[in-house]
Amino acid sequence: MRKWLLVGILFLCFSGLISGQEVEGIMPSEAFDLTKEADTYLVDVRTIAEYVYVGHPENAYCLPLLFWDEKKQTEVPNQNFLHDLSSKFEKEDRLVFICRSGNRSRAAAQMALEAGFRKVSHVLEGFEGGKDEKGYRTVGGWKNRGLPYTYEMKQDFVYKKSGAAKLLPGFLEKDGTDDDSACEHQAARFSYSVDAEDFL
Repeated sequence: MRKWLLVGILFLCFSGLISGQEVEGIMPSEAFDLTKEADTYLVDVRTIAEYVYVGHPENAYCLPLLFWDEKKQTEVPNQNFLHDLSSKFEKEDRLVFICRSGNRSRAAAQMALEAGFRKVSHVLEGFEGGKDEKGYRTVGGWKNRGLPYTYEMKQDFVYKKSGAAKLLPGFLEKDGTDDDSACEHQAARFSYSVDAEDFL
């Protein structure tokens, strides 16, 4: 399953080259400056566990590209990603996507571009940045570059299940309920893990 997710994300990353429309990659500092402008929004496409437990840029909207499926013990695509995006933002808005290190955000921006959002870009280096020689994520990235981030969960920015008013600070689809223990398990898999897939 992980193999096909990787293939799918890589396909999205490079489909822009085929269509002639490639999303723009910008540095974290440029992304931060852009978010000060009107109708510009930062969209965090990491998992909810990453958003909650690793922290997130201030005023970044949580809109995961992937979810953790506790039953299957693997990541699964957010089938409502584009619907969620369209219900939250206007096609004329400028959307800046960010993930852990820059791969998911590029795929998300490409999806948004092909869905009709014309002003999209993604953050090179991501939130946590790249790995150093010891395997820790200390090389670049929003967090390491000293840009403002928080662990605060503001209601306007946390992910809401599509079509529902209920806030989901720890979303896991398991028999239609939320599962905080599963969310913690997901956080353990992603937070500063040197074993997790670099592409995700």
